[in-house]
Amino acid sequence: MKDTRKEFVFVIGKSEGMDQTAMLKGFNSLIEAQKKIKDESTYTLVLFNGECKTPALCRSIKSMRKYTEKTYVPKGGSALYDAMGYAMTQVGEKLSETEEHERPSLVCVIVIGESDNASTVFEHSVVADMISVQKNIYKWDFVFYGDSSQIFDINKGGSLSDTERMFREINDYMTSLR
Repeated sequence: MKDTRKEFVFVIGKSEGMDQTAMLKGFNSLIEAQKKIKDESTYTLVLFNGECKTPALCRSIKSMRKYTEKTYVPKGGSALYDAMGYAMTQVGEKLSETEEHERPSLVCVIVIGESDNASTVFEHSVVADMISVQKNIYKWDFVFYGDSSQIFDINKGGSLSDTERMFREINDYMTSLR
């Protein structure tokens, strides 16, 4: 494992209930702050509403790009369980293909989204089991900000109600890990 490398997995909702302006301001500020840290950390980004997309998989944090009103458009439902399941599966597969000495010393999954109402592949119980395996066997770290922080056994995070505070807490936590 590589101590100078951490993998940050962002699972970010873009369902109709998400505040576009606040999310853009917060995420773009987070990107700028994290790009200034000098290490080899990587990130994955999974965006979801009724469907899930992975615009970045295990890429350098230095390559993160800002989002705009055209690239982050909240609409539709929330496939939270599918997004979390896909994120853990994709990152796990990518890391298993990576030489041991190149793997990150820590994987931190940061979930920001509303409760699930549109998942079709992963159920709550399956995602909860996946989280348990990743936490207990592989020592992954999880942070959850949502409208119901109790839906999984995750002790870090909070509510979506104060977006500015949420991104400040995420930035501080990421910086402490790096």
